[in-house]
Amino acid sequence: MPFTLKEHINMPVDGTLTLEKFLNASAKMYMSLIYYFKLIPEFNNLSVESKLSLIKSNLNQICRIHSTLIMKIVTPDLDKDSPVFLHIFPKELYFEIRSTSTALIPFVHDPLLIKLFLTVLMLSTHMNIEYEKNQIEINNENFTRNIFNVQNIYIELLWRYIRSRYSNYRQSVLLLTSFITRTLYSQLVQEKMNKFVRTILPSESQSLEPIIKSVWISEKEKYC
Repeated sequence: MPFTLKEHINMPVDGTLTLEKFLNASAKMYMSLIYYFKLIPEFNNLSVESKLSLIKSNLNQICRIHSTLIMKIVTPDLDKDSPVFLHIFPKELYFEIRSTSTALIPFVHDPLLIKLFLTVLMLSTHMNIEYEKNQIEINNENFTRNIFNVQNIYIELLWRYIRSRYSNYRQSVLLLTSFITRTLYSQLVQEKMNKFVRTILPSESQSLEPIIKSVWISEKEKYC
């Protein structure tokens, strides 16, 4: 049975709570995000190969940013430690995960701003800093050009929206650069999460939900 985010972060912390169970519980959130992006005409009009490549490369990072927005709504005490995350992840990694989420809190008070940010990020080529040459992507100029052409539309919309919020140009630049900086740091933490997950989960695990296996287990590991 699919979990809501609130149920996910409040799962019973006992011997039955494993990494696989924790990740599988988030499958509904991943699928909801894919459904949302498919409602964006420019994204949905991309080739199947392009969409699959973007989902594999970017969805983990986007899901974490999106979760920060949702958690702030359903979990007012976001500043408190999460027993579930502490149980699943090593303590040092947990505090880095928490730090990246806390850093994004100032942006979650404007849902439209976050949606535009997430759309721009989804249309980025390889947010996964451990670049894997090619997960399903067609690695050529047309692939990159098509993605960037679509992304430019939403970058323009994002910038115009930010400028509409701030009359001061300097404040607008600071807001955008601040988000970019925090996202870059979040990418580094995401890569640490990827390495941890891949050392724990068997590459051919049959109990992982398909979407979870697709975004967490690398192609190299799945087919070697």
